[in-house]
Amino acid sequence: MSFGFGTGTGAGAGAAPSLAALLEQSQRLNSSLVQPNDLPNIALGLDQIEHQSRRIAQRSQRDAGPSSTSASGSAYYLLASAGVNADRLQSTIDNVNLQGTFEPLLPLSETDVDGYLRHTHEQTIISSIEEGRRQTTSDFYRSLDNQMRKDWEKQKDRLFEELGRHQAIGAGFGPAGPSSSTDATPRRKGTGGGFDRGSPKTPAPSSTNSAANPQSALQLHSRMMRYDRVVRKLNDYRKQGHAFGLVSQFGEASVGAAGDSKSAQTTETWRLLSHLVKERDVLNGEFQRKSLVQGQYSAAYRLQQSSDSADAVQLRKSIAEGARDHLEEQFMAYIERTLASRPAEANLGGVPSIQNKIRAFLTVKYYKQGAWSNSSLEIANSVPIWARIYYLLRSGHAKEALEFAVENEGHIQRLEKNFVGYFRDWLTSEDRRLTKIRRDAFVAEYNQRIRYQSETSDPYKHALYKLIGRVDLTRRNVPGVTGTTEDWLWFQLSLVRETVGVADAPQDKYGLNDLGALLVKFGEGHFDPKGNRPLLYFQVLLLSGQFERAVAFLHQHSHFQADAVHFAIALAYYGLLRIPSKAITSDVDLLVISHDVAYLNFARLLQRYTRAFIQSDAQEALQYLYLICLNGDLPKPTGPEQVNLCHEYVRELVMETRKYAELLGDVRSDGTKIPGMLERDLKLMMLDGEQSYLLGIVKAAAQRADQEKRFSEAILLYNLAEEYDSVISVLNVELGNSLSLPSTSASGGAAAAPSAGGYFKNGTGSVSLAAGQEDVAKIARSILEHYGRSGNKMTKRNWQTCEVLLRLKEAMVLYEQGNLELSLATIEAVNIIPLQSNPEQVNLVNIIRSAEEFKELDESIVRNFDVILLTTMNIIYKLYGALKESPFGDVSRQQRMMDLRAKARSLMMFAGMLRYRLTSDTYAALTRLDVYIA
Repeated sequence: MSFGFGTGTGAGAGAAPSLAALLEQSQRLNSSLVQPNDLPNIALGLDQIEHQSRRIAQRSQRDAGPSSTSASGSAYYLLASAGVNADRLQSTIDNVNLQGTFEPLLPLSETDVDGYLRHTHEQTIISSIEEGRRQTTSDFYRSLDNQMRKDWEKQKDRLFEELGRHQAIGAGFGPAGPSSSTDATPRRKGTGGGFDRGSPKTPAPSSTNSAANPQSALQLHSRMMRYDRVVRKLNDYRKQGHAFGLVSQFGEASVGAAGDSKSAQTTETWRLLSHLVKERDVLNGEFQRKSLVQGQYSAAYRLQQSSDSADAVQLRKSIAEGARDHLEEQFMAYIERTLASRPAEANLGGVPSIQNKIRAFLTVKYYKQGAWSNSSLEIANSVPIWARIYYLLRSGHAKEALEFAVENEGHIQRLEKNFVGYFRDWLTSEDRRLTKIRRDAFVAEYNQRIRYQSETSDPYKHALYKLIGRVDLTRRNVPGVTGTTEDWLWFQLSLVRETVGVADAPQDKYGLNDLGALLVKFGEGHFDPKGNRPLLYFQVLLLSGQFERAVAFLHQHSHFQADAVHFAIALAYYGLLRIPSKAITSDVDLLVISHDVAYLNFARLLQRYTRAFIQSDAQEALQYLYLICLNGDLPKPTGPEQVNLCHEYVRELVMETRKYAELLGDVRSDGTKIPGMLERDLKLMMLDGEQSYLLGIVKAAAQRADQEKRFSEAILLYNLAEEYDSVISVLNVELGNSLSLPSTSASGGAAAAPSAGGYFKNGTGSVSLAAGQEDVAKIARSILEHYGRSGNKMTKRNWQTCEVLLRLKEAMVLYEQGNLELSLATIEAVNIIPLQSNPEQVNLVNIIRSAEEFKELDESIVRNFDVILLTTMNIIYKLYGALKESPFGDVSRQQRMMDLRAKARSLMMFAGMLRYRLTSDTYAALTRLDVYIA
């Protein structure tokens, strides 16, 4: 191997030059300089050169030594102050050997090419893995950050909604023009507007011009009012036990003014739901033929433990048929509009039969300038034969499609010999299923002639063969045929098969649940990329039986929340909503997914909806809350939980609106009960009778009012619940609290002794009227008189306590008015404080007895005993002072002063026995007043 740069091959060409020759050459270089003395001559040997190099290196280290040592020392000191051992780290770093990091574990020889390639391959894989790991970690944290931001926005919106600060706002959508793409529905248009239930003239703010249009908001508010009337009518029918065509009535209520495309789209969706639930022949809410009852599908949809049960399979089959019926009806309407818009091209003729309409539609669609524009269509007898048969099926006219095929059997046999036979067997068989022998022959023919045809073959023939044999289900799309969302959905629903007791091959299994899972996987973005037509994806979910997901999705769009609520009501009425138990219910989300099954929190949905108008229209809000009990027939624990939730929300409504007489009723002085709205609707709340109503609704509300210290409300509610003793207990607590407060009455006499009959005079008063007054003493006196006349049962202890508190309150009022003698006499008459007037003989036994009886006093008296004792001592002190300063010195004055001193002394002896039950400040004040009197 030669590394020479020359090309010669002579003997001297490759010889190395001698050292002498090199020296001579270097000298010649030096001699060429102008000033040769500028460069010193090198006359050192190799050893000398090495020695001089080491000396220079050592000198360089010495020159850099002090500054380097100083910097290192400062760094070491700084690190040591932070708890870092710099010496150990330096030693560890110095011992790290990176020389073999990328070298193979086993040494490779220079000629081991395979080993080198293997090592390089391994290093490349390791580098790729490390780079992938870093990229994955970076993507993960980036996605986590984005998801957290999105989740926070959702949680914030839901929190505002939960706190009642969320207000439905509208968003406007411009008309959507026709389109043939799979991401849009060409025959649908939609608009939206905001609504404000409480104020129709003031629409909610929105970023769109449509929502800010007062006319649009007013129209939507009007539709909400129509929905309300339907709900009220539904509850009337439920009370009477009659069937009610709810979906049809909601559909009529959704009809808006001419040109309101949003209302038109909503009405179309109600029509879709009527097909799904098989609600037909309804006039003004009444079924003219076969009736559907409340919970019609509950057993098959919600109560079946297995989705493969006969009832569940039959229900899914019915839903799929209803979905196809709707799409076929919708497509037929589209054909009618197309022919009406282009009559010259259609050339329908005088007989508007379905055959002529489909022929005219194909002419408009494909016949251009005297020829068929689509070259892939197979033409027989001047007719695109496969397209004609397909569109007859697509429009829901299977019988006419078979008739056409039989009439043109000769022409069809020239193209496909056995098609008409297969087609007849498929249409006339149950569940549109070919027998095994016929299907095997069909599949063989399909694989041989149809499956691998080129793109220029007729797509309608391919679609028909797929429908008849349900073949090649891994590819359920036929380009050129399923071009729109509706066409694609109809084709999928036609392929869906729900059977009982017949096991399909794994590759042939494709049911409604499979279609629903596929649509959920696609998501809204696949069908509505711009996100401006939420009703489209809502309809898609409905068509596949995904009712819970559909309602939850629509409710996310604020301008469709009211519609979502009423769709949920209709589904719940027929038993087509799964309700979660309390164990799996989310605190925020309406939709709950458990074991791949979707549930909708129906109770919370209604409660959130009614919160917007609970104050302005409590009765209408109650009509909606009653509907929670539509799910009360579910098995435990879900059913009882739903009933309890209904009762809880009703109680909250009653407490929040405080319309007790209107909602709960009242009781007149003569004992006559005035029933409220709730008592007339016990059946709607699944309450067995009056007693259940009193315990489940009224008493529970009374207890809550009592806990929240809402005095007058607690009195009224306890009275309605016929808990008369509890009424007196609440009065006792309030009377005790009022002893230390100034009197609200202008005159003590009126407060202490109201006129006979009080608020119940002439039998026209009620407890609610009495409880609504400000003066607690007047309330208590009136209610005691009323109960005394009515003979209502209550404990003697509570009654006596109330009487004592009334007398004490009377004494306090008299004391405030300066009537000290009468106030002291009133306190003595109560006989809870031993005030002895004999200064010469103090009855210690009587005082001890009073101290023992103190333990039996009610808490409302004991809690205020400091105030009672101080007030009594102040009265004695003021009376004693007035007598002491009197200019008259008669015997009666002296005797009165002695009596007052005796009363003060007995009061102090009594207080001494209760010293540990009184505060230190109270006892000190009593002692100070006693000293003044003594």
